[in-house]
Amino acid sequence: MPLARISVPAHLALAQIRALADAVHEGLVETCGVPPKDRFQLVSAYAPEMMLIDPTFPDVARTPDALIIEIVLLEGRTVDQKRNLFRRIADRAVRAGFSGDDVMIALTENAPADWSLGRGLGFGDNHAPMAASPASTR
Repeated sequence: MPLARISVPAHLALAQIRALADAVHEGLVETCGVPPKDRFQLVSAYAPEMMLIDPTFPDVARTPDALIIEIVLLEGRTVDQKRNLFRRIADRAVRAGFSGDDVMIALTENAPADWSLGRGLGFGDNHAPMAASPASTR
């Protein structure tokens, strides 16, 4: 169950942002065994003065299109899977018109006990369907 936060400059076209979000999800599916329907992404667009990103650290040349992708993922992926994920996302982002130097990715792993997918239940707890209430059937 990954959660991806994608922070982009506000001037990007919606189609380019969607292509980037697709790149993140497809990378997770292809390299980390994430189910295709397991897509949870938050996209935030920022004015240039609100994205304080060093243009050259560590040895890159970032443009005004620089972005940051943060992924929270259940623990258990290998270093190779993580490296492949980073490459896959960057390669797809380049195909969507981004510079590879503009794609920064931060991955954080945690345990199943750190997640609730709804109803206040912990990950792995019984998620039996809730009975429909009159208000939810409208």
